[in-house]
Formats: sequence, structure tokens, C-alpha cells
Amino acid sequence: MVFFGVLRLPRRRNKLLGDSVVQPLKFTQKVPISGHLIELKNRFVRVAVVVAFFFGVCFYFIEILLFWLEDPLPPQFSKLTFITPTEPFFTNMKVSLMGSIFISMPVILYHSWFFIAPGLKVKEKKVTMMFVFFGTFFFLFGGLFCYFLVLPLGLRFLLNYGHNFWEMQVTIGFYFSFVVKIIMAFAFAFQTPLIIVLLVKFGVINTVKMRVYRKWAFMSAFLISAVLTPPDIITQVLLAFPLYGLYEFGLMVSTFFEDPKVRDAVRKEMREQHEMKMAKKKAAEAATAKARTKGKRPTPKTKRRPT
Repeated sequence: MVFFGVLRLPRRRNKLLGDSVVQPLKFTQKVPISGHLIELKNRFVRVAVVVAFFFGVCFYFIEILLFWLEDPLPPQFSKLTFITPTEPFFTNMKVSLMGSIFISMPVILYHSWFFIAPGLKVKEKKVTMMFVFFGTFFFLFGGLFCYFLVLPLGLRFLLNYGHNFWEMQVTIGFYFSFVVKIIMAFAFAFQTPLIIVLLVKFGVINTVKMRVYRKWAFMSAFLISAVLTPPDIITQVLLAFPLYGLYEFGLMVSTFFEDPKVRDAVRKEMREQHEMKMAKKKAAEAATAKARTKGKRPTPKTKRRPT
């Protein structure tokens, strides 16, 4: 892989250079795969340290987090139970871990971006702060959207569905796992506009074909929501429609970051492909018509016999 910029090399015991070595690289200079792996390891360690720190903070204030997550429950189901001795402890651990990942998302996005930044052009590096800011914004917005709108409606529907026939006892393990998973699913799903903008910016996809395949994006939104949400229609719809709306929003914003020359070239290519397809279709129709006319033989005229 060709990188340019500054690459953090492995620490070496060198009296002249010190503990760490920072070497500027040119755009045409190749870097061995070991350098990328070391860079990935260093950034992963930094992210892990931040996540571990916030894990401790969340575990210390676990009562506040649990109270906040219990709030969307309907009043008649607010009394939770547990059925195994280890369930409260592992529930607190799980909630603390998910909370630390949620809080550490700006740091995760920052290191994820700077891992690929050395391989980008100078103009592409300018979107770093935009990537971190809007990535954090959409992540938080997705989680809050799920907490204040989706969870109350979904829990009310699911818990009241069989309440008239059976007695519902909600355990803390199943409830908090359900709540944390669905909040994280919405938070990551709301990264769709940012991912679309980055893919368009780097030339992986283009807005012309995204407009053509709108119907497939609509179907994919429902398929993704069916996988990420529980098996009920309310939460699936509440995720599918915002997800498709985010697709359209990402498509609209991507037009400002896409190179107009690339867009025109794609349009020209698609137009040529359409014309070739129509020409082949007309040629096939003409060949079929010609074959049919050749296959028809003139019927001979019969002479009338004199009476």
C-alpha cells in the first residue's frame, strides 16, 4: 500500500533517536505490511485504553445507567427480576461495556480515520473533522431517537401483546440486553449518510447509480431493519423509514463532495450502455421479424374447375 505523510514506526531503543521514530514518507514510497499492522495495533491499544477508562466510569455510576434504561418500561412491568445468581453482575458488566463504547465513539472515529488518513490526498484529509463531528452527531442522534421514540412504542407493543393471557415477568438480563442492542443498532444504522459521503468522496460509488437503484435501497432498508430489530413490525418500520431517509439525505449531501467530471462520465457511460442495449434489442426484433417473413410461404392459388 502506498502511503504518504507521517507514519508512526515501532518503538526502538535508540540513544540518538529516542524512544519513538517518526519518519516522513513520500507519496511514491512503499511501506511494508508490518508498518501498517504496527500502526493498527498502536491505535487499537489507545482506543482500548479509552474504552477501559469509560468502562470503569460507567461501572461506578451503573445505578444511574440502569435507572435511565429502565425508564421506557411501562409502569406495570417496571419491577424487574433475575433468575440466576450471576445475572446482576454480568448485566452490569454488559451495560457498562456498551455505555463505554457509546461514550468513546468520538475517539473510535478519530483513530479509525487517522489510520487511513496517511493514504489520502491533501484535499481528502480536510474532511477529518467533518468525519469525526458528524459521525459522533449521527451516532448520538440514532441512540437518542431509539431511546425516546422507538423503545417506548416497541416495548408497549411487545409487553402488552400477551399480557391478557399470560403473566409477564421481565428479567434484567433479557431486558437490558434487548435495550442495549437495539440502541446500538440504531446508533450504528444512523451512520449511513456519513458512510455514503465517504464512499462517494473516494470514488467507490457515485450518486448517479445511487439514484437509479433507489428501489433496491428501499428494500435493503427493510431487510437491514428486520435483522437489527426484534421480530415486530413496529420497530422494523421505525428503523426502515429513517434508514431510507438517511440514504436520501446522504445522496443529497454527496452531490456537494462528488467530482462533477466523474458524475458526467458515469452519466455518459450509462447513456451509451442504454443506447447499445436498445440497439441490440431493435436488432434482435428485426432479426426475428425477418425470420418470420422468410418462414411464411405464399399459398398457391387453386384453379376453379368448369362445371
